[in-house]
This record gives sequence, structure tokens and C-alpha cells, in this order.
Amino acid sequence: MKAIAKVFDIIGTVTILLVFVLCLSLAVPKLLGFQTYAVMSGSMEPNIPVGSVIYAGDVDPATLGEGDVIVFYNGKSDVPITHRVVRNDTDKAEVITKGDANQKEDAPIPYENVIGVVKVHIPYLGHIFAVMSTVSGKLALVAVALAGTLFCVLSKILDR
Repeated sequence: MKAIAKVFDIIGTVTILLVFVLCLSLAVPKLLGFQTYAVMSGSMEPNIPVGSVIYAGDVDPATLGEGDVIVFYNGKSDVPITHRVVRNDTDKAEVITKGDANQKEDAPIPYENVIGVVKVHIPYLGHIFAVMSTVSGKLALVAVALAGTLFCVLSKILDR
């Protein structure tokens, strides 16, 4: 029984830590002023794969340079887009962007549509974040945390 109790304790602890780390990876960047986005299209592949999570920080659009990766609204939809800056026209207060996998440049983006500059991206984590942002995903996360707690409690009972 002691061996089973130890296994249950390890499973419970690892599960709770996993949930904690996932929650921290969403909360801490926001506390530090970063916005998080899940990459849902392949326009930035292979540099930023589909399913990545990106952390974007505030930026003065006039300071953007060629090669910077930014998050912006294109004015046609409410879905944020992540593309690389090709040119920054400070006279017109707009940037020209292009997805790494795209052949053509995007229409000019007014400075007021720039959300931020990408500071970090983590492949595959965006899939998890996309699920966690839904009601069912949040319920599943709570259920996993409760299951981890249950394993820890069971390990204490079996240890007696």
C-alpha cells in the first residue's frame, strides 16, 4: 500500500503543478503588461508555427523597424494578426507587413491598429491556451486540478 500511496502522491502533485504552471503562464505575462495570443494560421511559418502562443508588449509604432514581428488589427475583422514589418512609413503613420509564408505584402496598417510587438513565442502552447479560454476548457482545468487533489488525498489515506 505504501508504494501505491507514493505513486498516487506523485501523480497528484505533478497534476496540480501542471495546472498551476499553465495558469501562471497566462496570468504572469498579463501582470507584466504582455498580451497573449494563440497563432491560428500558418502565415508566419516556419518561424512561428500554427498553435504557438505569442506574448506581445506595448510599442510605439514609430519605433518599429524592418523585421519586427507585430500584432495588429487589419481593420476588416476583430481577429488580431501577427506579421513581420517590411517597412515603417513614419510620414504616413503606417506600417507595411507581410506574413513570412505569404507572397504579397499586406495593405498598410495605420499606427492606431498596432497592438504590440512580439517579444516571445512558444510553439504548441497556443493550442492549450485556445482550449483553456473556453468555458469547457476552464471546467476541464478545474476537473484536472480536483483529480490531482483527489490523488493526493487518497495517497494520505493509503499511507495510513
